[in-house]
Amino acid sequence: MIFETLNQAAQDGELFLVEGGMCHWHLRRDGQVTIREIIILPEYQGRGIGTAILERLKGVPGARSIFAKCPHNLPANDWYVDRGFHSEGTEETRTGRVLVLWRLPL
Repeated sequence: MIFETLNQAAQDGELFLVEGGMCHWHLRRDGQVTIREIIILPEYQGRGIGTAILERLKGVPGARSIFAKCPHNLPANDWYVDRGFHSEGTEETRTGRVLVLWRLPL
């Protein structure tokens, strides 16, 4: 993440900050909300910050689904399952990291 990217996202209305975290996202023309980054400070984990962010994303005007990618070895994958996301498979990055592709239809 670089400052210019976050600044542009803020200008486009695709960045929001909450106490203890932030979310950078993008709404495509087809109604897919793509989560680009979700960051929750460690001392705020387990306090419902991610769920609050998800609820805000569900309310994005024109949103038809929410899409995210998550490294396969992170516990965040369980969070996506618990919130009703369905895996659409995996993809491998140039560096060999495996990402799980998640989608939540709205």
